[in-house]
Amino acid sequence: MNIHWFPGHMAKTRRMISESLKLVDGVINLADARLPKSSQNPLLYELTGNKLTMLVLAKADLADPEKTRLWLKAGTLAVSLRDNKIKQDLLKFIHTNLEQALTKRFARPWRVMVVGIPNVGKSTLINLLAGRKSAKVGDRPGITRARQWIKISAEMEMLDMPGILWPKLDDKLVSLKLAASGCIRDEILPVPEVAKWLLGFLAEQYPQALARFGNGADLAAVAEKMGTMSKGGSLDLDKAAELLLRDFRSGRLGRITLDTE
Repeated sequence: MNIHWFPGHMAKTRRMISESLKLVDGVINLADARLPKSSQNPLLYELTGNKLTMLVLAKADLADPEKTRLWLKAGTLAVSLRDNKIKQDLLKFIHTNLEQALTKRFARPWRVMVVGIPNVGKSTLINLLAGRKSAKVGDRPGITRARQWIKISAEMEMLDMPGILWPKLDDKLVSLKLAASGCIRDEILPVPEVAKWLLGFLAEQYPQALARFGNGADLAAVAEKMGTMSKGGSLDLDKAAELLLRDFRSGRLGRITLDTE
């Protein structure tokens, strides 16, 4: 399964990142803690080259804490961007990395670019640090379409970039993980297909998440439990698939990590 997903605004983003690197001192690569490997775009590392890059795993409150701990190392921080208390930890993490890697010989504030795949929380991170809604935020991919400079404090400015995926998603498993997590639009992959894959993964790795649907849960069991019926009185499997993905994305199924390797 090859998914060609590189709309015009993403090609523009690629150029903007390349052109803006000379303006910043470091880069935050924001990934999703539920898929800490699959949500890291290798293209971003190619673009940033030798520029100081700090990995931050967002949505840690939705991820399996045991799996997240395996990813924590020097230069990596896992956070929940819904927790305002994490602000000082984030600022300390960024300043420490900048000051350890670079010698500041200028009077201007530190400048940091925030990059990542769509819908991972880049604008949310910036708004949290800025203490105000300066960057556009949404619960679907593609909200930010242009770069935005945001003043965080007298010591730091951040450049919010639109999300960018690699030009071709040729790994079916990665595509399914990205779709289940809401990192690519639901129109790209059939929602029932994604939901069926998620059910199989949960049955193998997190069976407790499916307990309320009964043993051997499938979309029909989900539809019956959630009461999704079509006008003709039959089970609405499409609606059940949508609700299952909604519950996974919101954390209602528990703290789950899709990258197991």
